[in-house]
Amino acid sequence: MPQTERLQASLPTITMRELTRLSEELGVDKSAVVQEALSLFAKAASEAKKGARLAFLPPTPQGTVREFSTPLLTHMEQAAHLDPTEIVLPDGDFDKVAARIEAPAAPTPALRALARKRRRSQP
Repeated sequence: MPQTERLQASLPTITMRELTRLSEELGVDKSAVVQEALSLFAKAASEAKKGARLAFLPPTPQGTVREFSTPLLTHMEQAAHLDPTEIVLPDGDFDKVAARIEAPAAPTPALRALARKRRRSQP
C-alpha cells in the first residue's frame, strides 16, 4: 500500500462545495478528487511551460474546440515565450541582420553623447 500523508487546506466555501459535489457525483472521496485535479494540473503546467495551451476537443469534427486556462497556466505559457532559445527569421531578414552584424552602422551623435555622459558618471 502506498504511503500517504495528510494535507490540510483552506478553501473558499464555493470551492469546498464544488469539491463535495464532485465527490458525491463521482462516488469517490474528496482525496480522490484532489489527486485527480493535481494530476491534471501537473500535466497542464508541464505543457504550459513549453508554451502549449489546454483545450477540450469536441466529440465531432463540427464541434467547437474550447480552450481552458487559469491565471497560473496563462502566466506559464506566456513565460515560455519571453526568452526564446531560438529565433527563426525569413531568409531575407536573416541576411539583413547578418550584414548589419558584419558592418555595423556608425554611432549617431545622440549615442555618442549618451556614452560620454555615462563615462563621466561612472566612478
